Amino acid sequence: MEKQLLSEVKNIKRYLVKFTKDELEKAEKDIVKEVNQHYKFEGFRKGKAPKGIVKMRLGDNFNIWVNDLLQDQAITDFEKEEQLLFPPIVDSKANDEGNIELELVLHTYPEITSAKFEDITVEVPKTEGVVEKYVENKLKELLEENAVLEPKEGKAEYNDYVRVTYTVINHEGKTIQENKESEYVLYEDDKRPIVENVIGKEKGDVVEYERDFDDKNYKYTVKVEEVYTRTIPELTEEFIKELDTEIESLNELKEKLSEEGKEMYSGWNKDYIKNYIIGEIPEHVEVEIAEETIEEYITKYVENLKKDGKFEKELEENDNDESKVRENAKTSSLKWIKELVVVDKLAKENEIEVSDEELTNAIKNIATMWQMPFDRAKQVIYSNEKLLNEVVWDTLKSKVVEKIQDKVTIKEVDSDKLENKED
Repeated sequence: MEKQLLSEVKNIKRYLVKFTKDELEKAEKDIVKEVNQHYKFEGFRKGKAPKGIVKMRLGDNFNIWVNDLLQDQAITDFEKEEQLLFPPIVDSKANDEGNIELELVLHTYPEITSAKFEDITVEVPKTEGVVEKYVENKLKELLEENAVLEPKEGKAEYNDYVRVTYTVINHEGKTIQENKESEYVLYEDDKRPIVENVIGKEKGDVVEYERDFDDKNYKYTVKVEEVYTRTIPELTEEFIKELDTEIESLNELKEKLSEEGKEMYSGWNKDYIKNYIIGEIPEHVEVEIAEETIEEYITKYVENLKKDGKFEKELEENDNDESKVRENAKTSSLKWIKELVVVDKLAKENEIEVSDEELTNAIKNIATMWQMPFDRAKQVIYSNEKLLNEVVWDTLKSKVVEKIQDKVTIKEVDSDKLENKED
């Protein structure tokens, strides 16, 4: 196989590929062997039909199959030799009396022209403020969980406790839940329909309402079985001792909760910084990429949306303006490409790899998130090559970000300042 580089503009390479006579003959032999394994030709034992007979019976299809086989071989070669954003694209091909040529377009990883990670500043809330808020919320939860309930005559109000049964009928008229029991504290900021609909209702009252999920209608019938007032206990030393015999004072409880808060914040803080840096990479990296590559990404993105039946929904979300869909795809393409080349480059420069132990730990975390046994989660992930690659990539990306983090400024700010900034 002869490969001739025709041009190289930014990250796009164009090659002319020529196949030798020997390669052509081998491809023909392979096709004949493949056909003989699956078909029997009259007058010949299965597997014994000569090339001439196979070519005659298949006609033009024989040459098409040979060309496709050689084309696949060329593509496989380039995928091994080059780092490609997409599979090689066949721009043209010719077969002139056995002289087979292909012209391939390769969209390779672009070069990074600048990376200013030192300009990234990550603002995180001060530890003390977060821990104080954590302790405050945990104490409030503790009191709420131990509220004293008393049956109530009259209408349910905010902060009351109600016990209900409900029935749900789907859009087909089928009952999917019948007289299911549930209990709720009627918080004012809880906007769930079942909560809002029982406000002002008494024991024995029945309310009906409808909800739509995924464009399908569901009818709810809710009966108020009981209404209770809630009395929140006072946070006293006696109350604490009654709850936990190992805790002897309110200060001791606060210290315990404070340590919990610090541990939780440490884990959250680490993940937050990594995710923030990943999100900032495209804004602080420049690459030398051809417009043709961006257009190829957009075209593939739109084609996949149409193939998956999601284009109309995407179009609707963008004011029925396809140009907006394409512009969003352009933004996402640059983000994806920049993240890809940065992680790849830094991983190679720093010899960063994902070990078996790190992959196992990643799968353990996923198993916990999925609420699934580790062995089952591992089986699911390893049986899906795409999913496995995503887990490996996310783990590698996380390790690379640790290198970038050395150049990033981490700034602690008051929690309220950070919340106002996000708003």
